Order: sequence, then C-alpha cells, then structure tokens
Amino acid sequence: MALEEYPPWTRGFDIVIGFVIIFVGAWIILNTFIVEATLVFLLALGLLVIGFTKLSKGLLLKQLNTTTRTVKAVSGIGAIALALAAILLSSLTVTVLITLLTFGLMLVGIARIIVGYMETGLKSEMRIANIVGGGLVFLFGFAAAIFPSLGLYTLKLLLAITFLVLGSLRVASGASGELR
Repeated sequence: MALEEYPPWTRGFDIVIGFVIIFVGAWIILNTFIVEATLVFLLALGLLVIGFTKLSKGLLLKQLNTTTRTVKAVSGIGAIALALAAILLSSLTVTVLITLLTFGLMLVGIARIIVGYMETGLKSEMRIANIVGGGLVFLFGFAAAIFPSLGLYTLKLLLAITFLVLGSLRVASGASGELR
C-alpha cells in the first residue's frame, strides 16, 4: 500500500504503539529483578496492545484486501483473548500462563507472514520484512512454548526479543507509510 493511501492517524498510532511495545520488551530485558508474576503481566499487557492494534486495523482499514483484514481481526481477537486469559487466570502456574502468551505471539507471527504474502500492493522489501519478522516472532514464541522450563531468564530474553521485533516492525510501518 502506497504512502499516500496510508491514513495519517494510523501512522502516528503505529509509531506510538511500536514504541510502547519496544519499551515493554526493553523493560523485560533490562529489569533484572523482575519476578515471574510481573513478567507474565508485562507480556500479557504487550500482547493485549498488539491484539487491539491488529483488531482495529482489521476493522478500520478499508484499503486492505478482505483476507488481510480478516487475518488481522482474527489474530487480534485471539491475542486479546489469550492476553486476558493470562491476566484473569493469574492463579495458574507461570508455565501455563507463559505458554498461553506464547501461543498468542505465534498467532501474531503467523498473521504477519500471511499479510506479507497476501498484500501484493506492498513494496517487496516491506513484504519480506513482514514475512521474516513474522517468522522470527513465530519461531521465538514456538521455542518458548516448546521449552517453558528453559528458565526465567531465557524465557524473558526470548519473549522480550519477540516484543522488540514486533515493536520495531510497528514503528517501521508508521515511519515508512507501509501498512503492516
């Protein structure tokens, strides 16, 4: 989607949300005293923001093709549901909660890959960024889901890097004017 078709409010929204997601990822990495419950809450909060962003873009951006809008809306709803489940079911073990959140991240990664593939109107480098970024998000989420007993530090690192990738893609989307 060309720059002139990108709604101005969405560009600013992408940049602000991207920096919020980057901040959450950086905070998770840099705060060495973070406890498991706080980690789960921060991850859920970040996933909730990502979910609402995807849902709003799926519902409001008429410039996107129907498949892309549907994928964005469905992945947004899934991310919101998993984030809320992690927040509301905080009595579950940390391993179960982190696994819920990693499934949400994998869903977001798959959605990025599909959007990169389906939105033929995007510049090729933007499509590649979506596919590679979505693949990384899926891979890190998958690794965290498969190996939840890696230890808190390793999980923090994997999931925080995932947030840094997602936030960077969101900022790049707003700065470049390409829908993602």
